[in-house]
Amino acid sequence: MRKIFGLARACALLTINLFVFSSVFKAEWAIGITAIIAIIAYLGEYASLAKDRAIPVRDLDIYYKSKLESAYQLLCEQGNSAGIDLEYLRLYMVPDERINAYSYGRSHIGVTRGLLALDEASISGVLAHESGHCIIGDAFIKRILFCDITIIILGLSIMGFLSTGFLWIVFALLCFFGIGGGFLSFFITGFLSRMIRWVFTGFQHIFLFIYQITVGMISRNMEYSADHFAAKMNFGNELAFFLSRFSLEDGAPKTLRDIMYASHPTSNKRIKKIEEYCYTTLSREVD
Repeated sequence: MRKIFGLARACALLTINLFVFSSVFKAEWAIGITAIIAIIAYLGEYASLAKDRAIPVRDLDIYYKSKLESAYQLLCEQGNSAGIDLEYLRLYMVPDERINAYSYGRSHIGVTRGLLALDEASISGVLAHESGHCIIGDAFIKRILFCDITIIILGLSIMGFLSTGFLWIVFALLCFFGIGGGFLSFFITGFLSRMIRWVFTGFQHIFLFIYQITVGMISRNMEYSADHFAAKMNFGNELAFFLSRFSLEDGAPKTLRDIMYASHPTSNKRIKKIEEYCYTTLSREVD
């Protein structure tokens, strides 16, 4: 059900894109742009793997391979018990000493070399969280949104360039016909040109601000959802223990900007929600 929901969510977002682009471009262009976005979102999974120099589990040395495969086997066993097939997932190691893990798309998960230095239970808990991202295709959604904001920013840049170019062409034509050409007309044209650039730059900052706030909220909800999935797979305790030990937060006071733009909830909030879910589940089983 979670996988179907993830697919339906991606299709709905692409459909919205198609309708929006159809209101601006011809139907053929709208379909083409939407198709390009879908392709970029899909291929981005493999591009990110290449960028991070991720190593497939089959190519790892015996130590890292055994630890990762052992944790993955435990995850798949829990998945089978819950009626969820996770054997399609492909695991990689990222050559990074920091403790982290990544969901690259719908089927690829990368764990850092630093994470593989931990115990098997912690690795399994992190894998359960990342598999929650994979099944629902969170990375795919983020790439679509990134493509959208890129198109908006690029479109505003082109419109600003064309507007200022048109203004200077008009000025040149007026000078050619002897209507203008003095210092005053040059000054006015330059001032209007700067005003146009400021207006379009302002719109770019507004849209970028909206994008950052929106993606931050979506990302935080995605993290809670993946934590919930891990807890549902009976890895709640392992994940909560991992978060309590290896929080990526530096403990520094957060500004309003940090809070609004944060892509992850604080570890304390995540742990609290995991514990609430585990307690609720245990209470139902006891009843």
